[in-house]
Amino acid sequence: MNLLKIIMSIVLLSAAHAQAQSLEESETYWRNEVVRYCGATPSKEDCDDGDSIIFNGLLCMSGEEAACSAVQASQDENGQFWRSPRRNPGNLGQDNSFSRDQTLGALLYIVKKRDVDAAQRWLSWINDNKTCSIKNPFNSKACILHLYRVCRDDTDGRCTMTPATWALFKRVWDFLGLPAHKEMNKHETLDVGDLEIETAEREPRGYTLHLKAVSSFLRLTMQSSVERSRLIASKVYNRDQGNPFFQLLVEGPSSQVVDKVLAYCPKPGQNNEFRRFQWSWERDSDQQPWLESMGWDCVFMANMIHNYGSILP
Repeated sequence: MNLLKIIMSIVLLSAAHAQAQSLEESETYWRNEVVRYCGATPSKEDCDDGDSIIFNGLLCMSGEEAACSAVQASQDENGQFWRSPRRNPGNLGQDNSFSRDQTLGALLYIVKKRDVDAAQRWLSWINDNKTCSIKNPFNSKACILHLYRVCRDDTDGRCTMTPATWALFKRVWDFLGLPAHKEMNKHETLDVGDLEIETAEREPRGYTLHLKAVSSFLRLTMQSSVERSRLIASKVYNRDQGNPFFQLLVEGPSSQVVDKVLAYCPKPGQNNEFRRFQWSWERDSDQQPWLESMGWDCVFMANMIHNYGSILP
C-alpha cells in the first residue's frame, strides 16, 4: 500500500469515527471544547452578547439553567429587559438596547419559569414608556394613538410592539393566569392569522424565517393554537428543509433530526480553531453557518432531543 492510500485510509477512518460519535459524546465535546461564556452567561466568543436574550431564552426552554439565569439577570429593577446581564442597564452606551426579536427570548424564559413577577414588571414598564404616535389636533395633551415599545432608544422601529407581538403576549399572560392588557385583547390571535400563514410560505430564508419558527415553538410549549402553530412550522420547514430545528418542530426528535445535528455540528478530532459566531438555525442552511457554530446552538438541539416530551408534550 503506497503512502497516498495510507493517508486516505487514515482520513476515512477519522471521518467514520467522527460520524460514529453518539449524541451524548458529541454533547460532551460541545460543552467542554466549543461553547463560550461571557461571565456566567452562555454567549458567542469574545463576549459577543448583543443577541443574548433570544438564544438564552431558547436554551432556557430546552432545560439549560445557566441560560434561564442569564435572561432573568437581564431585567432591571424597573422591569425593562436589556440584551444581556452585562448590558443591564445601559446597553454599554449603545443604541437599540432591545428588539422584538429579543422579546421572544424573554417570553420563552417567562413561560419556562412561570415568572409572574418578571412578566408584571415588564408590562408595567412597557405601559409607562409608550409614546404618542398621533396627537389630537384639538387637544395638545391628548393622544389618538399610542405606540408601545420594548426599548426607548431604537433607531429603526425595532422595539415597537406589533399586533402579532401583542397576540403572543396575550397567550403568555393567559398561560400565567394574568389579566390581559387592552392591547392584548385588541390583537388576540393575530399571531396565527391567515396573513402570518401566508408570509411563512414566502419568508426569506434566514433570521426572519427563524423568528416564525421561534414564535410557533413558544405557542407549542404552551399548547396554544396548536393546529395553526404546527401549520406555520411546517411551512417554515418547507422553506428550508436543511434546518434541523425546523425539522424537529414538524417531526419531533426523529433519527433524521439527530443525524442532521451530528452531521452539522462540530466533531471531536476536527480542527476546533473556528470562530464561535453563529446560532446556526437562524441562518439559511445553504450558507453552512454551522462551520462557525457558537456551540450553544448544538447544545440546544441536544437538549431538545433529550427533553422533547416534557417541552412539547
